[in-house]
Amino acid sequence: MALARTVVLGCIAAALGIWWLGRAYEVDSEEMLGYLWSSIAFVALMAILGIAGAAALRLVRRRRK
Repeated sequence: MALARTVVLGCIAAALGIWWLGRAYEVDSEEMLGYLWSSIAFVALMAILGIAGAAALRLVRRRRK
């Protein structure tokens, strides 16, 4: 549950940050949306890698016992 909340909050923070920077530097809306989707994909990828790493560690620990 905590990981899902972290992912959602990370996506929201990334979206707001990109939106704010895009407005500050007058970036085109379509280009800004591209950056937004890229950042959301990056955050989701990092979450998936974290879950995979945790699952791998759990599997290794169970095999050692």
